[in-house]
Amino acid sequence: MTFIAVILSVGLTFFGVKNALLIAFFAAIINVIPYIGPVIGMVFGVLLTISSNTDLAFYSGIMPIIFNVLIMFGIVHLIDNLVLQPNIFSKSVKAHPLEIFIIVMMGAKIGGIMGMVLAIPFYTAFRVIGKVFLSEFKVIHTLTRNL
Repeated sequence: MTFIAVILSVGLTFFGVKNALLIAFFAAIINVIPYIGPVIGMVFGVLLTISSNTDLAFYSGIMPIIFNVLIMFGIVHLIDNLVLQPNIFSKSVKAHPLEIFIIVMMGAKIGGIMGMVLAIPFYTAFRVIGKVFLSEFKVIHTLTRNL
């Protein structure tokens, strides 16, 4: 959340967006909601940008600012989704980030969005159960060596 708030507020301030800190703070807080949180934060940012710049012409004034807001949200969320979240999940679950990515993608294929949400907890439970009951198997021992 801190990363999102800091980078987004600095980027939006650089682009001259009014209420950049408010937009960044709200986006960071709402980002904890999986999948729809970043979209809500982005919509809030765009709407607040439009309402803060009603004195400007739409196509020549507001549209470039909205484009900058969307670019900043895109950059921040790409970094968050591709770098930060896999590393945070891998450290908390004690698994490699690529392993976490594969597990989440398998969950998506099996159960859609709900499968993605439940993939990490099920995988963690599977690893703990495997370590306790099936530790004599080489595959299970390899998967659970960091637990």
